[in-house]
Amino acid sequence: MRTISTLILWIVAVVATGQVNKLFIQDYTDEQLKELLPQPGSFRPVPPAKDNFWRQSFPSELTADYIANAEQYIDAVWNDIPDSVFAQFKKTGNRTNYERMHFALRTQLACLVMGEVMEHQGRFVRDIARGLHYFQREVWWGLPAHYPTNHPKADNQVVDLFNAETANMLAWTIYMLHDEIEQQEAGLCETIRQEIDRRMLTPCRTTRYGWKRLVNNWNTWICENWLSCIMLCETDGQHQQEAILQVVESLRTFYRGYPDDGGCEEGLSYWDRAAGSFFECLNLLDLFTDHRLSFRDNIKLRAMGTFAYKTYIGNGYSVNFADAQPQARVNVNVLFPFGQYIGDTALTGYAALIAHSDGFQQHPASLFNKSGNYPSLSRELLFLCQYPDFKSVEPAEPLLGGFWLNDLQVFTARSAAGTSRGYFLAAKGGHNDESHNHNDVGSFIVYHDAQPVIVDIGVGTYTSLTFSKRRYELFNCRSAYHNVPLVGGMEQHAGKQHRAKDAVCTHDSHSAALTLDLADAYPTEAKVKKWLRTIRLNGNKGVTVTEDYELLDHQQPTEIVLVSCGETRLEKEGRIAIADDRRTHHVRYDKRKMTAVVERIETDDALILNAWQHKPLCRIRLVLKDRYLQDKVNYIID
Repeated sequence: MRTISTLILWIVAVVATGQVNKLFIQDYTDEQLKELLPQPGSFRPVPPAKDNFWRQSFPSELTADYIANAEQYIDAVWNDIPDSVFAQFKKTGNRTNYERMHFALRTQLACLVMGEVMEHQGRFVRDIARGLHYFQREVWWGLPAHYPTNHPKADNQVVDLFNAETANMLAWTIYMLHDEIEQQEAGLCETIRQEIDRRMLTPCRTTRYGWKRLVNNWNTWICENWLSCIMLCETDGQHQQEAILQVVESLRTFYRGYPDDGGCEEGLSYWDRAAGSFFECLNLLDLFTDHRLSFRDNIKLRAMGTFAYKTYIGNGYSVNFADAQPQARVNVNVLFPFGQYIGDTALTGYAALIAHSDGFQQHPASLFNKSGNYPSLSRELLFLCQYPDFKSVEPAEPLLGGFWLNDLQVFTARSAAGTSRGYFLAAKGGHNDESHNHNDVGSFIVYHDAQPVIVDIGVGTYTSLTFSKRRYELFNCRSAYHNVPLVGGMEQHAGKQHRAKDAVCTHDSHSAALTLDLADAYPTEAKVKKWLRTIRLNGNKGVTVTEDYELLDHQQPTEIVLVSCGETRLEKEGRIAIADDRRTHHVRYDKRKMTAVVERIETDDALILNAWQHKPLCRIRLVLKDRYLQDKVNYIID
């Protein structure tokens, strides 16, 4: 039987022996572990609201903004969400109607709590208590998309992402404002603690949920919330040890499966709940053991952190493969603490840049409200405790010259490091069974002066199809709408076996290139023996793509798809124009070997339209004219 000492076996960077950058080194006995874990109820991660730290540590305009943000919720109603809205996901596939109401109620409580923490005059406590009563009567705290039936039941407390988020929010509420809430209504905090135990702590500890064995954001996102609840609300010492052991086993699975290069296959939009939440779990364990467990020097953790800025293009754009948005806003309240923890000044400078562009110093509550689906109290409070360090950091754009993540197989190159002027190229290999996968092996994107030219459409609004067997009916997930070939009219297939091979990356002073064989990304019916794609950035001259292919049979004509952002038209045979607000770019192709078709991508998906600022998205199809089984073609984007 596995002992509790397994907790430490994987997670310590072996302070005792001076070794770092390794996990799974030293075994601790149960007695040693007991010395590390404090008694239940003793965890004090930040000062409670009654501590004058919250009134004395920040500029007056910063605290005033949190207070003004809370004032809009004084005497606001706490309307129950109708069961009919919960049922919509199972009946029609719509998940946004319920989620909009669900998130609004949580935002309401979080903002009231922050207002009371900053002001501490009791003005918001009555409304906070009313909110706690609302969450007491809400049957289940998660989302319909994650529940087995179209109607939640009190005796079926499934733990999903947002059941966990709600539990965490309530745990931090009663920690920060315990005395104030008890003065308003004696016994209410204990009632909420019992609800957290019933809905979160006990189900997590006693159920073998699949998310405990995943290598994606479900694992770390839930574990971070679970850890907070354990540390703030668990009263039984044995249950605390059992639960922490399970959390660590889940984190161990995540760590082992995560690529050594730190790349997040889910995309930047999920980085803060994959790598970001993993960091938060380690930070909580560090704080919980009074810094006797420290992970600051772990190489893989550092690589996980730097991924957040390695993908940065400029002008707010980032590389958006998989279910990521092109202007994903990484949350400052996890980005800065992560950078501080691993001592990475590029990461902390990037956090300061985001905060500066969003006006954090003047309107912090606005940024708080943008932090994910609803504000995270734990993140904001822990972040604000680092405010003295944060306010002195100079904003800095992380404009790397380029990189190659060998495990994730993501490549970037820039015309010149340190500037967003000129061309930016990103490309990917990998496989078609990644978390939040799109069938996009070999796809690439091109920006110029930090403006999109050739793009990845990105994530659409989630529906019941998004995570179902019908995912690849969604146009934005299909290879037909990514920058890859359609060989003999056939798209790439999903599955880990459909992958790139023989990846070769080069960076030198004049150019950078990635070569991949895409043959295995296609089904056997496509009859692809070899498809070597080389994508090369030629400094300020643009991007050249070479397709060197060999087919076993010729079926339908093969096409090379490019998705453009901007008004796109065929200027003449051999040249396509893509116009943005600043200049016109071109796709130049060999008219002897290819013919071109340009078609507008029609969609009413608000998430996609807003992501590209309602600019036209067009699908360029370069159709190979000849029936050659073996050939090489080139085209240029400049």
